Amino acid sequence: MKQLLIGTGLLVCASSMAVAGQKVDETLKAAKDGYVEIEHLGGFAKITGWDKDEVRVTGELGDKTERFEFEREGNEVIIRVKVKKHRGGWNSWDDDYDDNLEIFVPKNSRLDYSSTNANVEAYEVYGGADVDTVNGDIKVVKLSGRLRLEAVNGDISAKELEGDVKIETVNGNIKSRSSKSKDGVYESVNGDIDVDTDSPELRAETVNGNIELNLGTIEQLSLNTVNGSIEARMELAKQGDVRATSVGGSIELYFQPDVSARFDIQGHAGGRITNKLSEHREKKAKYGPSRWLEFSLNGGDGKVDVSTVSGRIKLDKK
Repeated sequence: MKQLLIGTGLLVCASSMAVAGQKVDETLKAAKDGYVEIEHLGGFAKITGWDKDEVRVTGELGDKTERFEFEREGNEVIIRVKVKKHRGGWNSWDDDYDDNLEIFVPKNSRLDYSSTNANVEAYEVYGGADVDTVNGDIKVVKLSGRLRLEAVNGDISAKELEGDVKIETVNGNIKSRSSKSKDGVYESVNGDIDVDTDSPELRAETVNGNIELNLGTIEQLSLNTVNGSIEARMELAKQGDVRATSVGGSIELYFQPDVSARFDIQGHAGGRITNKLSEHREKKAKYGPSRWLEFSLNGGDGKVDVSTVSGRIKLDKK
């Protein structure tokens, strides 16, 4: 351990060359609401918020790990786990990148975790979090603040989030439960989105995945899919706004029995419109495959716009 004074900030370091299977157990003092940045190539990391004003790293480094860096500068703690580099670049991912780390941070920390090939779990961190992986799954429970979770090839599981939430994956599924965020954004290219939340504002998008939503009272809702299906259950607020679109996928929306809204439903190249909210029925173009349905219920306070190119649309009571 060595201490260096740089400018007006105190830099405290614990840095060492790593050997295969090396055990780690290092602790640094930390600000109770400071920043914790973690750069981790591969393996597994579990991050947990605790009541101490310290960051502690325990576990075992993988066979390909070359250096472990652990330092504090001002109110930021930085953890870097570096691997051996060959002339051709970083080694390809294999089972030898098997770091197994457990990291404890002050509960009100702002967390920034990035990895290439690791699975990560984070629990009870309340200062906000950015968690980013390329090839790996993300699991988070009881996070709050500004939350950004992103995976390229991996699933994302979230529970009890609160704050400004955005979750994205390219080739993976998103599953979120018991969120209390003001608004939420969920995006996947080739994966399903399964969300149970009370967020009054929400946006969900997929290309080839399905969207399934169990919602509370909705003020603003935006749903979009290309080839997947959409199913959403909600209470529409008095002046709530719902917009849903698809190309070839089906859209099913379920509302409270006494929903008050104006409905504008469009099928541009065929498909079918089923309405179980009222006696209103779809109309078909005299020439061409297009069809539409427009009607108002219970004063028409809210607005529901749904359109598809060739998919099926269903309106029903939940």
